[in-house]
Amino acid sequence: MRHLFRGFIVLIALGAVGLIVAIVAIAQSFPPMLPETDVFGFSSERDQGTTDLPPLQQFRARDGDALAYRFYDAASERILIFIHGSSYHGGGYDALAKYVSETGAAKVVLPNMRGHYFSGRRRGDVEYIGQYEDDIVDLIRELRKQGHKGPIILGGHSSGGGLVLRFAGGKGPQQEAIAGYLAMAPIIPRTAAVRGGNAGGWNVIHLHRILGLVALNMIGVHGFDGLPIIAFNKPAGAWNGTETLAYSWRLNSSYHPRNDYESDVKAMPSNSLVLVGDKDEAVDGAALLDLLKASGYRGRAEVLAQTTHFGIFHDAEALKRMTDVIATVPVP
Repeated sequence: MRHLFRGFIVLIALGAVGLIVAIVAIAQSFPPMLPETDVFGFSSERDQGTTDLPPLQQFRARDGDALAYRFYDAASERILIFIHGSSYHGGGYDALAKYVSETGAAKVVLPNMRGHYFSGRRRGDVEYIGQYEDDIVDLIRELRKQGHKGPIILGGHSSGGGLVLRFAGGKGPQQEAIAGYLAMAPIIPRTAAVRGGNAGGWNVIHLHRILGLVALNMIGVHGFDGLPIIAFNKPAGAWNGTETLAYSWRLNSSYHPRNDYESDVKAMPSNSLVLVGDKDEAVDGAALLDLLKASGYRGRAEVLAQTTHFGIFHDAEALKRMTDVIATVPVP
């Protein structure tokens, strides 16, 4: 009995030490940002966006928060919901949305994901891990309430492409609402597909804080999940007040495939399309295709010549291939 008591005391002591180590790790200051680099060419006029965007609209998510989106009408009943990449917001994909809607392939919805420009309570944060999937379901319900009855195609770029994979691999009836998936240069963290582990210098992660949060989450402690764990290297000269320059643990976790990313990739249906450029600054196209194949991906995947990370959603060939796939989705 005495040995059992001593063992119990040792376990408590080890747990206390582990808890202290985790808290110390998350309390450390953020690592310095990399030297300012215009990784994606934000200084070019094209990537500064446009002034003739459709107006922002808002809907109420299940928790009552107001979330923003832009809507591009089209003759087709199909609906493309396209999710923006990290730091950005939906308005940055105006050219893509206009191309898809003006060709008549689909109506397009560009959401500003919670924690970004005009969406949610706090910049750079969500309320819990997995909330983005719930927000997409709520957006679809809003569109249905408005009378849009056509099939839904879920697309995304960069981190938004990662969220597409995550959504496809989710549990429950949510996938039944999606008729097709599109992912442009999807980010799958901690894999060889992400150049240099930091998307070619685009981000800096707080590794010690991440490890501490993982340890705390394992024992059910989530009180620190709102702390920032990643910051983005967008040149100050390209800031316009709409960007989101850092993400919390729970937002960043919600934005990408799960740690078991293979199951998310394998869940993508056979009519899915993944595109990446051979000049992509953040994603290694060859490594991404190898990852998809090894994970049992069943859809179509291509590396496009002379195409960059941001160029892919302006590139005429990429847009044509995307709309061709959208056009194959049957309309009841």
